[in-house]
Amino acid sequence: MAAPSSFDEIKETTGLQFERLKGRLFEILLICSTLVGILSLLVLFVYITVDALGLLAASPTWYLIYFATLVAPTAAFTLYARRNPAAGTANAKSFAAVFGGLVIGLVVYALFDALNPYDVLIYFVFGAVPPLAVAVYGRRFGNETRTGPAIPVSILAGIAVAAVAYGPLRPIVGIAARWIAFLILVTLPVAALGGVLATRRWSLQRGLLVAGLVLGGALATVGGSLGAGIDPSLGVVMFSLLVVPTGYVIGETVATESRGRIGLLGPFVIIGGTLLGAFIERQLGVSGLEGYLSPTLLLNSWDGLTASNAGVYPQIVGSIIIVGFMSLMTFPIGVGAAVYLEEYAPETGLRGRLATLLEVNISNLAGVPSVVYGLLGLALFRNALGFGPGLVVAAAGTLGLLILPIVVVSAQEALRSVPESLRQASYGMGASRWQTLREVVFPEAVPGILTGTILALGRAIGETAPLVIIGVATTTYSPPDGVFAGATALPLQIFAAAGNAKPEYRTGVVAAAAIVLLGLMLTMNAIAIVVRNRYERGT
Repeated sequence: MAAPSSFDEIKETTGLQFERLKGRLFEILLICSTLVGILSLLVLFVYITVDALGLLAASPTWYLIYFATLVAPTAAFTLYARRNPAAGTANAKSFAAVFGGLVIGLVVYALFDALNPYDVLIYFVFGAVPPLAVAVYGRRFGNETRTGPAIPVSILAGIAVAAVAYGPLRPIVGIAARWIAFLILVTLPVAALGGVLATRRWSLQRGLLVAGLVLGGALATVGGSLGAGIDPSLGVVMFSLLVVPTGYVIGETVATESRGRIGLLGPFVIIGGTLLGAFIERQLGVSGLEGYLSPTLLLNSWDGLTASNAGVYPQIVGSIIIVGFMSLMTFPIGVGAAVYLEEYAPETGLRGRLATLLEVNISNLAGVPSVVYGLLGLALFRNALGFGPGLVVAAAGTLGLLILPIVVVSAQEALRSVPESLRQASYGMGASRWQTLREVVFPEAVPGILTGTILALGRAIGETAPLVIIGVATTTYSPPDGVFAGATALPLQIFAAAGNAKPEYRTGVVAAAAIVLLGLMLTMNAIAIVVRNRYERGT
C-alpha cells in the first residue's frame, strides 16, 4: 500500500514542479516580450527624433553649448529635486503651471480665434447662464434632486436658444473689440474660479481680492498691449491661463512650503538654459539643428513644394476641434448609457432582456474595425443627412461612433466597481437615487471612467481610415471656422506627406508632424490623468 502512495506523492510533486516551471517560463517570456516592445519603441522614437530635429546636422560645439547651459543644469536640479521630496512636489506643480498653462493657453487662443470669438461668446453665454441659474436655485431652495438632472437639459435649451437668436445678436456682439470677447470667455471664468478657491480656503474678502487682482492684471495687459499697438487678445489669454496659475503656484508654495521653494525653479532652469544656449549659439555662429520641427511647422499652412515652408497649423486646429466636438457628443451619451444600463435598467422582463441584448451588442461593437465605422458615417452623415464632404460635424460624429462603445464599456466597469454597500448606506440615510448617484457613485467611478476616456481619445486622434471614407480632405490651407465647415486632421496630412515625391517630406516633415500629433495626444491624456488623479485623491 505504501508504493502507490509514494508514486502518487512523486507524481504530485512532479506536477507541481512542472506547473512552477511553466509559470516561470511564462513570466520570463512576458518580461522579454515587454523589453523587446519597449526597445522597439525607443528605437522608433530615436529615428523619428533624428529625422524631425536634424540632430546629425549640428556641430559638436553646438552639443557642448547646450550640454553646459541646458542638460547639465537640468540634470543636477532634477537629481536634487528627487532627493528632496518637498522640492520635488513643488517642481512638479511648477512644471504643470508653466508648461501646462502655456500649452492650454495657446490651444484655447487658436480654437477661439479659428471659431470666431464672437460666435463662441454667444453660445458660451447662452450655454452657461441657464445651468448656473438652475444650480443657484437648487442651492437656494434645497431642491437639488430635480435641479441636478435639469442642468444638462438647461445647457441644451440655452444652446438651442443661442442658435435661434444668433442672427440678431451677432451684429450687436461684433461691435465690441475682439479682446473683450476673450476677456469674457477666459479671464472672467479664471477670476471666478480663483475667487471661489480663495473664499473656500481663506475668506470672502480674500476671494474678492483674488478675483479683482486677476481682472486688474488682465486689464493692465490690455492697456499695455494697446499702448504698444498690439492686439491684446493673445496677451489676455496667456495672462489668464499662464501667468495666473503660475503666480498662484508660486505664492502658495512660498507661503506654505518653505522647504520646497527651490523646486519652483525647475521650469525656469530649462527656459533659461535654452535661451542662454541660443544666445551663445548666435554669438559664436555655431551651426545648429536643421530639422523640420520648428515654429514654421506649427504656425504656417501647408506647402507641398518646399519642405522647409510646410506647416500644419490648420491641421492641428482641425484635429483639436474634431476631437473636442467628438468628446462633447460622445462622453455624455456614453456615460448616460452606462448609467442607465447599470443603475436604472431592469434585470427581468422584456426591458431587462432588451438591456442585456444592448450590452452584448455594445461589447461586440468595441472590436469592430475602424473602416466599418467610416462606412457607417458615410451612410449616416453623407447619404442620410446630406452633409457635404469633410465637415467637422461629420468627422466628429464618425469618430464618436467609433469610440462610443469603448466609453460605455469602461464607464459600466467603473460603475460596477463601486461597492453596493455604499449605495445601500446612502439609501438608508434617505438619499434619493439621483443624490446617491451624484454624491456617492460618481466620485468613486470617475477615475475608471476617465481611464476609459483616455484610451478612447488616444485611439480617435490617430485614426485616418474613417475620415478617408467620409471624404475628409487630406490638405486644407485654413482652419475650420465652425462645426459645419470643412476641415482636415493631422493624421491625414501625415498620410499625404508620406506619399510626396520628395524624400525630405517622407522623412523630416512626416517625423516632425508625428511628434506634433504625439504631443497633442499626450496633452489631452495629461489633462484627463490630472483630473482622474484629483478624484482618486479626493475619494
